[in-house]
Amino acid sequence: MQIFDSIPASLIPWIDSQKVFWVATAPLSEDGHVNVSPKGCFDKTMNVIPDNESDARKPTSRAVWYEDFTGSGNETISHLRENGRITVMFTAFEGPPQILRLYGTGKVYEFGTPEYRGLLPPERRQPGSRAVIWVDIHKVITSCGYSIPFFTYKAPRVRLHKFAIPREQADYDASSESTLELSRPEKGIKSYWKVKNIKSIDGLPGLSSAFESPDPPTNWNSSSKAPEIVATQDDETLPTPVVQGSTPSPELGSSGLGNLLFGFGFGVLVGGIAVRYATR
Repeated sequence: MQIFDSIPASLIPWIDSQKVFWVATAPLSEDGHVNVSPKGCFDKTMNVIPDNESDARKPTSRAVWYEDFTGSGNETISHLRENGRITVMFTAFEGPPQILRLYGTGKVYEFGTPEYRGLLPPERRQPGSRAVIWVDIHKVITSCGYSIPFFTYKAPRVRLHKFAIPREQADYDASSESTLELSRPEKGIKSYWKVKNIKSIDGLPGLSSAFESPDPPTNWNSSSKAPEIVATQDDETLPTPVVQGSTPSPELGSSGLGNLLFGFGFGVLVGGIAVRYATR
């Protein structure tokens, strides 16, 4: 195990290459629910901020931020609003084993805030993006990860993108209406946020302004990303399970099958001759 005050320069490219990470938060209440959320990476979801005072050739980092996507809950946002504590974890699934944890204090920049707009302008944000989570890091720890299995990356999952695109487009199309109520369609993403994302499972406040923001979401009808996303089909088929302890049957080609039949026939012939001589 190694402990650092900031992210070493050698780990930044590795972080940038990751396809998934986890964030852990918890409320202050003793009976509150500790939360761990997996995060998939799409087009620079996770961003490492180089330190201004570090060597430009070997930049270190004391801050990261990631794009937070719409979900049926918002535990991370609620916990950060209450106490700011957060741990971000990365795990190596290929190459040398490694686990990296970033311990820090998090801030929430909701959709429609100046900080959000500065980091995620309409042309950069992903469908379903509801906030930026900024983490100021005070401790970095690496550990072995020797027991973590290998996995081969297949593809990003775009089901959430497909869920969000029509809802965000509904909000965008209604954004020219004169009243706020008219500009928040029932099936828009902002209505979803107001229903699903205002409290944690422990009752802590969640999103507070994104659903009231006058900023329209991205106009996906004019985006070059949307058609590609809509055309993509997630392969959600499960692999064929392998029964524990079973040995796969070898596959026989035409030559193997011929050899098997020849051996069987030869054995029958020899056996028949032996029986004839034995009964004389």
